[in-house]
Amino acid sequence: MRRSWLVPVILIAAVRAAHAQETKVLEPIVVTATKVETPREQLGATVSVITGEELRTYNYDRVEEALRAVPGVEIQRSGSPGKTADIRIRGADPNQVQVLVDGLRVKSPTLGTADLSEISLDAIERIEIVRGPQSTLYGADAIGGVVNIITKKGEGPVRGSTWVEGGSYNTFRESANVQGGLGRFNFNLSGSRFDTGGQFPNDDSEQTSAAGRIGYDFPWKGELSLSGRYTRLDLDLPISRTLPQVILDPNQQQQTEAYLANLTYTQDVLAWWHLKARYGQWWNNQGYQNSPPPASDGVTISQTDTRRVEGELTNSFDITKWDTLTVGGERRREFGRNTTLGTFPSRFRQELNTTSLYGQDELRILDRVFLGGGVRWDDNDVFGWAVTGRASAAVLFRETGSKLRFARGTGFRAPTINDLAFPGFANPTLKPETSESYEIGADQKLWKNRIRTGLTFFHNRFQDLIQFVFDPTAPFQFLPENVGRAQTEGVESYFEIDPVDWMTFYVNYTCTDTGDLSTGDQLRRFPRHRWNTGVTVTPIERLTLFAQARVVSSQVEIPGEARNPGYHVIDAGGTLRLLGRTGFMERLELTARVQNLTDERYSEVLGFRALGFNALVGLRAYYQ
Repeated sequence: MRRSWLVPVILIAAVRAAHAQETKVLEPIVVTATKVETPREQLGATVSVITGEELRTYNYDRVEEALRAVPGVEIQRSGSPGKTADIRIRGADPNQVQVLVDGLRVKSPTLGTADLSEISLDAIERIEIVRGPQSTLYGADAIGGVVNIITKKGEGPVRGSTWVEGGSYNTFRESANVQGGLGRFNFNLSGSRFDTGGQFPNDDSEQTSAAGRIGYDFPWKGELSLSGRYTRLDLDLPISRTLPQVILDPNQQQQTEAYLANLTYTQDVLAWWHLKARYGQWWNNQGYQNSPPPASDGVTISQTDTRRVEGELTNSFDITKWDTLTVGGERRREFGRNTTLGTFPSRFRQELNTTSLYGQDELRILDRVFLGGGVRWDDNDVFGWAVTGRASAAVLFRETGSKLRFARGTGFRAPTINDLAFPGFANPTLKPETSESYEIGADQKLWKNRIRTGLTFFHNRFQDLIQFVFDPTAPFQFLPENVGRAQTEGVESYFEIDPVDWMTFYVNYTCTDTGDLSTGDQLRRFPRHRWNTGVTVTPIERLTLFAQARVVSSQVEIPGEARNPGYHVIDAGGTLRLLGRTGFMERLELTARVQNLTDERYSEVLGFRALGFNALVGLRAYYQ
């Protein structure tokens, strides 16, 4: 009966779609690629945008889940939700990818990486992913690309939402949001709680988060905003070691508190002069405790506190209608300290200060040819200075919906505080890692924008990579040195189609070849092949369904010794509107997301098994 009821509904929807108006896919406006608002079609860089609407459509519960389907991006989580989640882009390691929240760096100054599990989905408007070298605008660690998580500005009448979910592995998630505008004031405030029992003893994760933005629009075309985020993450860590076999740990624990504040003022000084000033601070405090068993681990109690303070001033000048010049400067202070007690006690404290100047010029010729170029100078008080540059071009053929693009740039990865100061494992003479990269690609739109497809070839070459080498004079006989050389290259392709107004299908493929030029080995944790595909349908107005799949090939864990097998994962879910307007409740929705439908047994990081079949079902209500 249920199936016979759906058939005429789907037929009616298909007839309605056949007579619909032309589908319009709006070209997104992005800021990460140039630091000024620019239509994506005018960029020579490869940019993907995940909108807030997509976050809700796919019922994502974590930031890392939303990034998995982006071409060229590899997300690897060490086990259950809440555990460390790293991002790799185009063969660049996590410490060579820059992660921002509203333009503020959220990477650890000690580890050099960003843990995506520490960033909640609260108050997000969109996520911009720029692939390829971006050191000209963002300095160190933007070799592989930049991920910028942008907080939503409140506007319109005051409205709110609540979302409660529960499901497998004793997982529960609750979130609430209120946003709107009151006169010239605007606000967007969110909070959430995430709990899961994991899949092993001592595998719990608990996360409490809050985020928001408040602002004021001045009558003289100035805008002041303050955005902030806080998260408290309490983890049980069930894995002691993974090779040659997995050994469980019954009492290993970690606690992380991370919070940030970012104050931004923008002003149209004149019709052709646009100013942006930003001041931000980021804190991350992490405690760790472990004692036997296993007996071989010894006793370790440590506390690592890090802080970053940065200020930036950017000026954008419309020299003519076809030329925009952007110049800016930045001052950044990074601080880290660690105290470790137990079997191997240690203590250190280090501060890094960096001053940067940058400039770029964007030319628009006949609204068809878009040329960009820039240069940046960074000076650090410990490891010295670096100069990076970038050039790009995009050519549009509007009559055929075609676009050709090219970009080339240099980048660098700065030594971390651990590289420079960690007792027994540091080398204060380290230099930055450097890179040279280029990409060339084409995009095509067909059938009144219902079909969108593209292909990109990329190439990266890395020099002076920091690697541990044998040194008999060192306390532990190994020290980091600038001795590594590597190369990565590959192809990204995508295809999207809206055959009817109520259906979208996508598929993308990334091929990445990596090589250590010193040893000839493949680089660790980079699969050669990765496929993503999915379909979203809205057969009736109140129901949206989706299915997604990813296929990942095997990858090296330890050259010549261990390899992580390939795997596939299928997810599905949807949203059903149960109620429409009822009093002050605008609508009530039933949500579901089922992950790993086939119960695939796999690990994104060898030895840290990912979840089997799991599902979250919830209710989401909107109020106005």
